[in-house]
Amino acid sequence: MDRELLMKAQYEMPVSETPFADMADSLGKPADYVVETLKEYLKNGIVKKIGPQLNYKAFRGISHAALVGAEVKDVEKAVRIINAEKKVKHNFLREHETYNIWFTIKAPTKEELFEKARELMERCGVENYVVLPSVRVYKMDVKYDLFRGVSFSTRVEERADVPGVEELGIDGEMLRDMERNFSVEERPFRKFAERYGYSEAELADLISELIEKRVVRDFYAVLNGYNAGFRENGMNLIKTGEPEKVAKKLLKDIPEITHLVQREVPEKWNYPVYFMIHAVNREIIEQIADRARRVEGVEKLEILYSLKSFKD
Repeated sequence: MDRELLMKAQYEMPVSETPFADMADSLGKPADYVVETLKEYLKNGIVKKIGPQLNYKAFRGISHAALVGAEVKDVEKAVRIINAEKKVKHNFLREHETYNIWFTIKAPTKEELFEKARELMERCGVENYVVLPSVRVYKMDVKYDLFRGVSFSTRVEERADVPGVEELGIDGEMLRDMERNFSVEERPFRKFAERYGYSEAELADLISELIEKRVVRDFYAVLNGYNAGFRENGMNLIKTGEPEKVAKKLLKDIPEITHLVQREVPEKWNYPVYFMIHAVNREIIEQIADRARRVEGVEKLEILYSLKSFKD
């Protein structure tokens, strides 16, 4: 695995008409090597996708999200039902004495989130579960430091007021098309330019502008952490009476965090702050959790390790 190439593709991929050739120049490697190697990584699953990654908050009809934890006895049945739901993005089996299945779900309204979760749990035969809607996403940036063996990024705080694509007068379907179908080739913007009536330079400039507005989260290679050697991920749950203060301190002090979310919680499950760490072993995750425990306002921290990914 060419770690230098994958680090460049994650952290410093240029938004240009010829991003892969430009990346090759900066690495001192042949352009053909960069293109063919990244194609191979896409084929063998080390890289999941590459190109612009969108912020769902900028798109009409997908404005609310929740994490659901469930006490599931028939895991196989539940996974089949949950994974068939289109609005479910992640679904994991995690270590916890009660809630062993954890998945995320999206819907146009908070009421629909609760209704969809209730419906899914009823079909799964589950009576004990928690629905934890997102109050604020402070960070969502999944990158892997292949030299240190831990997730890492210095992404600034997420904007709470992400503009909608309609508000900006941008074709949302074009952006979705680019996210789904961006490919590793000499001029990856060319097919979209021809399809939607732009020049390649205009599309590259548009992506750069939308990154600034946070409509596009980033332009990079999204790795499959497990296939890249990051076999452990820990969902860290924090009990605190000051969730906003704690979240902002974590954002500043712990760049290894990939996801940092404040959630609405019921009385029986009083953990309003959640963050994810990915690493090559649990020892690294435990060390980072110890740092988080020392943050002022943290009353308790619990780690739920992933045992199996059913949808990611």
